[in-house]
Amino acid sequence: MFHTTICDMLGIRYPILQGAMQRVGGPDLVAAVGDAGGLGILPTFGGTEERLRQDITDTRARTDKPFAVNITPMGQGFTKSRVAIILDMGVKIVTTGRADPGKDIVRVLKDAGVIVMSVVPTVAHAKRMEEEGADAIIASGGEAGGHVGTISTMPLIPQVVDAVKVPVLAAGGIGDARGFLAALALGAVGVQIGTRFMATQETDLNKWGVQKLLEMNETDTIVSKARTGAPVRCIRTPELVAYEDARAAGEPDDILTELRRKARDDRNGPKEEQHQA
Repeated sequence: MFHTTICDMLGIRYPILQGAMQRVGGPDLVAAVGDAGGLGILPTFGGTEERLRQDITDTRARTDKPFAVNITPMGQGFTKSRVAIILDMGVKIVTTGRADPGKDIVRVLKDAGVIVMSVVPTVAHAKRMEEEGADAIIASGGEAGGHVGTISTMPLIPQVVDAVKVPVLAAGGIGDARGFLAALALGAVGVQIGTRFMATQETDLNKWGVQKLLEMNETDTIVSKARTGAPVRCIRTPELVAYEDARAAGEPDDILTELRRKARDDRNGPKEEQHQA
């Protein structure tokens, strides 16, 4: 019933992708999603070249199902080195996120027979990535975790569907069957889900993080530029709220710098947590 064109393209049973999540979604989770019929995606953001090679090797040791690797552009040197590893190790599916990796990168991947899916926050981005050769678009609304755009999922999806000819998947605020069905009703051929997979047996998130996630409600996140300089959905803390209030009020740079330092240092829990949800 839910077999769509993206299933045929990727060789998966269900049109469900597990979004790439650094320090949360490693080989165990990626392999489990693949074995369950979806597409698991390994992250590259924040990891070393050696770690990426090991993650790909470990994932293949755990499953024979398809999986993908996400490229988050962090400068041409970073991107090219990750692409070289992807090609060297024969990865067949790649997602790109946060920014356009560049048409040259897309061309190199496509020439090697790699399926490229691009995560985008706007219609304009979707059109550009289609022109650069993306095989599918993942339209990610502002309800998503991690780095986010400003357009909500509900109005974004149908506009992207109407604007491009390649398959479109929906992302942002989708966590159960109701969100999945809503995405299909809006014209998407599948979904990408991130945060929901953080609360699984296979997650790399520690027990404190999982418990925090289970206790949160709809008001417990905030979109802030404090952590990376770009809009990121994080667990709400007093430090993040103070920074965003000061930024909105136009406070001087020295005050903003100090508030940003406090917001970045605060983790409201174990130090290793990133608190992006």
